Amino acid sequence: MAAIGSFTWVTGHAEGRPEDIPGFEDLWHAVSPDTAFAAMGTGTYRKMTGPVTPYIVDCVAKVLSGHGVRAAEVDRLVLATSDGVLGLLGRDVAVDVMRAAGLTACVPTIVSLQQCCSSIEALRYAWGLAVAGARNVVLVALDFTPDDRDRVRSFAVFGDAVAGCLISRDHAGLTLVGTGVATDFSGMVGEDTFATRQSVARAALGQAFGQAGRTPEDVAKIFTSSLFAPIATFNAMAAGQAREKLHFQEPMTRYGHCGNADWLINLTDYHDKTGLEPGALYLAQASAPGFFACALLEAGT
Repeated sequence: MAAIGSFTWVTGHAEGRPEDIPGFEDLWHAVSPDTAFAAMGTGTYRKMTGPVTPYIVDCVAKVLSGHGVRAAEVDRLVLATSDGVLGLLGRDVAVDVMRAAGLTACVPTIVSLQQCCSSIEALRYAWGLAVAGARNVVLVALDFTPDDRDRVRSFAVFGDAVAGCLISRDHAGLTLVGTGVATDFSGMVGEDTFATRQSVARAALGQAFGQAGRTPEDVAKIFTSSLFAPIATFNAMAAGQAREKLHFQEPMTRYGHCGNADWLINLTDYHDKTGLEPGALYLAQASAPGFFACALLEAGT
């Protein structure tokens, strides 16, 4: 049986403060009008100081070392990134990563076009590969922003990070018991409303809980996108989620919003500091304009 574990992340080496971005105040108020940045909760963000490939390779090495898996034992490599970063990776990114990481026996894949929800779709895909017989599948979610001025987005300040995990048939970990994804075209074109955002979230959550045969009350903790704190809390409550179950604030304070890597970073942070309770049910979720995706993960007993 497959299981998910060996969670890790790598951030950009340079630390920045949002207030030091040229023209920050004007940029923030242009994309997040009538909101005070102080309530955002982001103190610093991380910035990559060179090409992304070494960061991906570092993350892969940490994922493999967590369970003592050799690079030659990896069957599949699944990369996930948001739409804007996809065009920045270059056509040789898979070859470059495989060569540097020693993953010369695996088949690479990249999942995108679902914005910050791409990594949850990638998790569903990677899990399916393992269930179908792949022995070791490495999942890596990455996002980065070359121009600091582009870090300031609607209700978020973007940081650079790579996060990953291992889906393996040889090691214990979390079981994927349900997934869901839903789209709202009005959100993709910037015309969504509270009602449409609520509808798309509930549709995706309904899929996941229906597959798992569980209820929202069964969830011990929720690892969500690291957005403007009041917005993240409001969105969760609109979806019927208790605010105290969210875990994202501390990582966001240090790293900002790291795109589709957020839920992995938040899960890893909680795992490292608190630990996962045997038999407990956890919810990973991500939201983006026009998308909501989620995955229910059950800890082994």
